[in-house]
Amino acid sequence: MDVDELAKKLTELIDRHGVPGAQLAVLDGDTVTEVAAGVLNLRTGIRTTTDALFLPGSIGKLYTATLVMMLVDDGLVELDVPVRRYLADFQVADKHARDTVTIRDLLCHTSGFDGDVFLDTGRGDDALRRYVDQIADLPQICPPGTVWSYSNSGYAVLGRVIEVVTGVPFEEALRTRLFETLGLRHTVAFAEEAILHPVAVGHVPDPHDPSSLTVSTTWGLYRSCGPMGASVVASAGDVLEFVRLHLRDGRAADGTALLSAGAVADMRVRQIDLVDDTVLGDGWGLGWILDRWGEIAVIGHDGNSIGQNAFLRVAPEQRFGFCLQTNVESAQNLYRDLAGWLFGERLGVGPRPDPAQLASPSVADPARYVGTYERAGVRLEVAEAEESSLVVSFVVTRTGPDVEDLPPMIDLPLKPTTREDGFLLKLPIADTALLAAFFNPDEPAGRPTYVHFGGRAHRRVD
Repeated sequence: MDVDELAKKLTELIDRHGVPGAQLAVLDGDTVTEVAAGVLNLRTGIRTTTDALFLPGSIGKLYTATLVMMLVDDGLVELDVPVRRYLADFQVADKHARDTVTIRDLLCHTSGFDGDVFLDTGRGDDALRRYVDQIADLPQICPPGTVWSYSNSGYAVLGRVIEVVTGVPFEEALRTRLFETLGLRHTVAFAEEAILHPVAVGHVPDPHDPSSLTVSTTWGLYRSCGPMGASVVASAGDVLEFVRLHLRDGRAADGTALLSAGAVADMRVRQIDLVDDTVLGDGWGLGWILDRWGEIAVIGHDGNSIGQNAFLRVAPEQRFGFCLQTNVESAQNLYRDLAGWLFGERLGVGPRPDPAQLASPSVADPARYVGTYERAGVRLEVAEAEESSLVVSFVVTRTGPDVEDLPPMIDLPLKPTTREDGFLLKLPIADTALLAAFFNPDEPAGRPTYVHFGGRAHRRVD
């Protein structure tokens, strides 16, 4: 991939989609090409560079999963034993889940307990221990091992397992086992380390003028959120260098074996199918999103932090892929345009599209969907509207830096699609509509008991 062509395309795309700044690294065979465009900070106007640090967000979960698999290789962790073997005091609200949720369940988001709980438990080395203590009342959405529902909390628990097994703080395990051994010169774990580098800040819609962007009032999440992805602050090129560990069968660039080839392969084995299978992918491995673009197997992960949005997609067999990092809240359309262009030019494929929207907003049996669906901190209220159409009110019931100054999200249209029980829903905080999939895991043809949206299952409560 020609560096000038990449830089020109990235500049065109951030201008088209209103993104302040972006960083792109493209892997093609054994070559990584890095480009940057725009500014790191609208307030200061500092230009984006390829060595700048962004918040890749939940892409950092792949680092957590890799650490876990390294411990599996060492015989210190088993995938299919209950978490309580390693964390004797582990508690969640459902006692059956408490006693049966396994390491594998946490890695592939099938624990069944609610997941978006972000708690400030301090900046000390006990932050994760205190976090795990404070989620003892975490409610259960569905039985363990039955439904995929993205769980940030589950990865915090994995981080605490890493601490207990290794005897060191999570960030130290990250640094010594991955950052240093992979020679990642533009990757750090803490804000005070990041400030020594050029750093992107997040941008969110201005609450006084939602049509414009403003610098987010908070830069990163709490230390307790580290294993969820908050402890990785990196350039796009360094993210791809981490990914190359998985393309070299677990070996660093100098040949040092960090992860067994078997563990690398196991992480790409499908553990569960996804319900809303056009948002991220169609399956999940042990940390990886799994997908197929045409006949090409693709792995990756997305990441959201406060006012930053990142995307990683790689075709392992073809040794081709990219990491895109942006400093805006939602850059899904930019990602799709870029992925379609890059993979189209190189491999003749692109991301699978959402199901097509139907011409009429009317629904044959709207009463089938009407009701309230909940998860921790979020309530979706589905109601019938004019001409047998459906609307939903998206109500955030929790507090936190990631949900400050949200605009009203009331009576948003659910637009029927060609997919049965599938609707397109656009939130005012997003740049595109996403699939909302209603389903009943116990009786597929029955009245929906869940709606899957944004990677999370919301259970019907009335």
